[in-house]
Amino acid sequence: MREEWKRPRTAAEVCSGVDSSETFGRNLRDWQHELRKVTSRPQFARLVSDPPPLLRDQLKDGGQCDAYLSAYVEWLSDRLGIHAPKWTLETSRVSNRPWFDHPPLWVQSFVNAPASFRRRGVFTIPDNVMQIRRGRPPVSNAQKRRKNAERQRRHRERVKAKLAKLNAIEASGSG
Repeated sequence: MREEWKRPRTAAEVCSGVDSSETFGRNLRDWQHELRKVTSRPQFARLVSDPPPLLRDQLKDGGQCDAYLSAYVEWLSDRLGIHAPKWTLETSRVSNRPWFDHPPLWVQSFVNAPASFRRRGVFTIPDNVMQIRRGRPPVSNAQKRRKNAERQRRHRERVKAKLAKLNAIEASGSG
């Protein structure tokens, strides 16, 4: 176990500190929790832009973990309507043998797996953890404070201008 534990924030970080397919699975699940916080397509593109290190030789799993991660990133990219990163198309990110998430129900997995998974020999139905919402992107509290301060400054200037006009009218009316 790592000394200081942090959830992976990028696709590349999913593969860091991995010594077994179980560790990879835990990292992937933790990353999915982080993906729920993603609010825009450009933000997601930044999180998946760096290619993760290949785990094929280290895990001796026939490339199943590499295939799953690249298929998952491509699938999410397709769902968000953006281009998948180039690293997902590498031939080294394809499983050497078919992998089914639940072998007794292999037919359902075979039929229902998305194309990005089938191309890599991974037959599963992935979890859609991302919901990009329409509307304005979130802004920081500092940006909100600056905007409010500017709005208040403009309001005070308008009030001063109105008072100056009223004073001018009063002065011209009493003279």
